[in-house]
Amino acid sequence: MLKKQRKKDAKLRGTNSHGWGHKKKNRGSGNRGGFGIAGTGARADSQKPGLLNQSSGILKKISATHGTRVKDLKKTLSRENYFGKRGFNSLHKHNNRVLSLSYLEHNFDKLYDAGVIVKQGEEYVFDANLFKYDKILGKGNFTKKMTIICDAISQSAKTRVEEVGGKVVITGENSSNEE
Repeated sequence: MLKKQRKKDAKLRGTNSHGWGHKKKNRGSGNRGGFGIAGTGARADSQKPGLLNQSSGILKKISATHGTRVKDLKKTLSRENYFGKRGFNSLHKHNNRVLSLSYLEHNFDKLYDAGVIVKQGEEYVFDANLFKYDKILGKGNFTKKMTIICDAISQSAKTRVEEVGGKVVITGENSSNEE
């Protein structure tokens, strides 16, 4: 019959270090430079050259501990990605939400049924401001006669809407500056 083996911690009750050397050594990851491959140059068996050259032995060792494939590790540990910080995060970043006329053309029936495009009298009206679109672009063909209300519109989109007989109403800050 096999004897159940006690844990090392249970045997070492009452000792400060529980057999892990200095009493601070076995807490968290601070002793080994962080999690995973962090602090690769901080330890005696420095792995930086191996990581930079992507030598297979080191990659196999790391992939085994992380439970990932070597192929995936090569992407994350490439020279450009792993060491050092790159770039900056802009404080004034603003992603413009744009809508093309081809989308309005292809999905006209769906948008009308959903109430996005409204019929007022004889004409159809689409208000881009209600749906937080910043700009209308003139990609694709456009054959629907409608009034488009928006903050900004490209010159090509404006001409395509007006060629068909529609109108463009520019509102907001950009009303004086037509693009």
